[in-house]
Amino acid sequence: MRPRELTAVTRFGLGPKPGDIAALAGDPVGYVREQCFRPNSALITGPDLPDSDTIRNDFVRLQGTFREARLSLKKRGSDEDARDDFQSAAKERNLAGRNIQAAEIGARYAHGLATDDPFVERLVLFWANHFAVHRLKSPVMRFVTGAFEREAIRPYVLANFSDMLAATTTHPAMLHYLDNDGSVAADSALGRRRKSRVNENLARELLELHTLGVDGGYTQADVIAVAHVLAGWNSGMSAKKRSAFQKTWHAFGPRTILGKTYRESGKRQIKAVLADLAQAPATARHISRKLARHFVGDNPPPALVDALTKSYLASGGDLREVTLTLVESDAAWSGDAVKAVPPYDFIVAAGRAMRLNKLPPHFVMVSARDLAQEIWGPPSPAGWPDDDGAFLGGDALLERVDFTRAVSQRFGRDVDPRQLARQLFGDALDPFVAEAVARAEDRNQAMVLLLMSPAFQRR
Repeated sequence: MRPRELTAVTRFGLGPKPGDIAALAGDPVGYVREQCFRPNSALITGPDLPDSDTIRNDFVRLQGTFREARLSLKKRGSDEDARDDFQSAAKERNLAGRNIQAAEIGARYAHGLATDDPFVERLVLFWANHFAVHRLKSPVMRFVTGAFEREAIRPYVLANFSDMLAATTTHPAMLHYLDNDGSVAADSALGRRRKSRVNENLARELLELHTLGVDGGYTQADVIAVAHVLAGWNSGMSAKKRSAFQKTWHAFGPRTILGKTYRESGKRQIKAVLADLAQAPATARHISRKLARHFVGDNPPPALVDALTKSYLASGGDLREVTLTLVESDAAWSGDAVKAVPPYDFIVAAGRAMRLNKLPPHFVMVSARDLAQEIWGPPSPAGWPDDDGAFLGGDALLERVDFTRAVSQRFGRDVDPRQLARQLFGDALDPFVAEAVARAEDRNQAMVLLLMSPAFQRR
């Protein structure tokens, strides 16, 4: 049977640091449970991490300069000065976006290395994938994706789901990513002056992915009604649309969703809709099933999903209560390690194991891309796949070997993998792994054998 201490730092963590398993001996469940009462450990702050309002102002300024230069270039044709101004404006905007991305990714990774509450960070990664956005969709997303996770995910991973739902749905990143920036109701003040229609993307993903689930009982009419409720909400990342809610784009009036008519006006209407969606039994079931699959496996015990659903409904969507139900369930601690460790989590686990304080953001970014999990770059709004064998097909293991060798050679030269194996796992060290590491031809090969062992690849 797999030691619970190992389960605590892998299934419910980001991999062991030296001494972790020995320190929690005797109460692995308590070790994970206690982290649920330290929600602030999810937060990341820093002078290089501006809030979304500051980012919006900076982007509007840079984008305004870029558009003026582009317009001037169109008017002046082949004028060399106009071309230089355009290229300079584009370079300044793009460089600012890259710098923000680097700061965000660097801070996120450093936090993962240093945190004493890795289960809380695992919750952040789970919810960031649930409310997935893509940083490479546009220049806007390069600026705001990191702030989205810091502002709309991290403060709420152990709060009420309704608060997280409201924060994510109305954040500039989500509004832009799912195309609500151009959603204008046909019978709004602006819509009556020009041919326009609401965009259904955010409404559809809100119902299908974020709350009720694909089998949640909603109809196309519900999607359209929610889209009308959302019309006018936008990222504000434009000099012409600085307000997050454009009244002239919104058709005021009652909307019927899932059989209930919402008579609230403007901003209050979406808040009422989101509050009800967060409390819906279908949402409770959808969230509970995803949590169980993420931490236990593709086919979690039905009794566990039922217990999580019951906890969600009884607590009104209190994510701490739901999470505690998961942690305190014997079913969550039993069974083999079947879930593949995603690439980003593996990159964090390798750094934690080697006691690294940080890695260059570009190295982390490129490594994640090479391992087929672009940071904040999921294949769709559904996020990254979360099935047991995800990320381990094809040449994935060879890519992980290359990463392990690179990080060991460049950043872990002072680490002795033979000593490290014992420091990490103690009596829980697999004897086959211990022998393989001991027989390795050199330090790099020993590190590869250690970090490519099952304890680092499945949880």
